[in-house]
Amino acid sequence: MPTLVAILAVSGVVADELVIFDDGRTLEVSALEVSGDLAVLDLGNGARISVPFARVASVEKRVPGVAEADLAPVAELTSAWKSEAGKFAELIEATARRHRVDPVLLMAMAAVESNFDPFAVSPKGACGILQLIPATAERFGVADVFDAGQNLNGGAGYLRWLLDRFEGETELALAAYNAGETAVDRYGGIPPYAETRNYVSRVLSRRTAALRPLQASN
Repeated sequence: MPTLVAILAVSGVVADELVIFDDGRTLEVSALEVSGDLAVLDLGNGARISVPFARVASVEKRVPGVAEADLAPVAELTSAWKSEAGKFAELIEATARRHRVDPVLLMAMAAVESNFDPFAVSPKGACGILQLIPATAERFGVADVFDAGQNLNGGAGYLRWLLDRFEGETELALAAYNAGETAVDRYGGIPPYAETRNYVSRVLSRRTAALRPLQASN
């Protein structure tokens, strides 16, 4: 089974890791391996669990004194999504940290929603980099929807609220972001709207693509 470079053993010693999931939850593990689309988490004492790799937002090393070369693949992952986010990368990262959401997911949403255009306006009146409708902007305290910082803060706040409401189910949170939480409640899952299903698929695909540089280094 291939290992995820730079988050496992250093000089043959298994490192402790903090796995951060896309809903902001964390889990301390002894090691993490990738097997196909799964992340296999070693909990120690022979206990292991498998989760979809797409749910892993990032991994932090818990072992001190790690050489910079060992962290290179992680740096490649970071630069991969930040390169795509361009001048908004630091703002997206800071906003995601503030609201405890996955920065790569937030980047993917901004890419799909507006192609990182803070002045985008949809035919339905959604505005800004995360395409907030007026009601959502007001609900999350966004005074100027065309201010990228305010818009990202409002959109990330809404995403965090949705993740909490749907118990960390990213697909449902994204569907609700697009179609509204009432639509998700009505259908008991992702609504059968072509636009919403396409939106969820595009955002998750964009996020997965940003993670591929790290997977390819194994």
